[in-house]
Amino acid sequence: MMKAMMAGLMLLFGAMLAFGGGRMLYRAHASQRWPTTEGTVVSSTVETMHSRRNTRFHPEVRYTYAVSGHPYTADTISFGGNDTGALSEAQRLTHKYATGTKLPVHFEPDDPAVACVECGNAGVASYAVTLGGLAIAGIAGAGMMDMLRSEFRARRHVQKPKAAR
Repeated sequence: MMKAMMAGLMLLFGAMLAFGGGRMLYRAHASQRWPTTEGTVVSSTVETMHSRRNTRFHPEVRYTYAVSGHPYTADTISFGGNDTGALSEAQRLTHKYATGTKLPVHFEPDDPAVACVECGNAGVASYAVTLGGLAIAGIAGAGMMDMLRSEFRARRHVQKPKAAR
């Protein structure tokens, strides 16, 4: 019972990873066909993130835009992610998207709150998360199938009457 529960949790975890990564991949590529509207950068800073091992730098760019008269605010530059960790790359993006800059914003037609300014770049991490999630789910699914087959064989073996000698 415990093995089946662990395999089920692994299957769920892998499916969640695959779904999350797959959604990012879909949005990265689909955003190239989304409609655009003009937006304005309202803040553009480099966020410093410290950990025990290193210091990383993340560009934090917030922009506003309107769709059908409804205002929105977003901070997604691209669905591939912009967290390279390097100060020079973070500064390059914050200079490119400086406060007050007008920019084209691509928004999802069914949910205008989902938007980006750079389209098509899915990033290696999205592929890795998707493929890793699929691998975990596949291994867990295969393990569950093996457990079910073993259980079925064991029950069949017990139910089969032994031949008289």
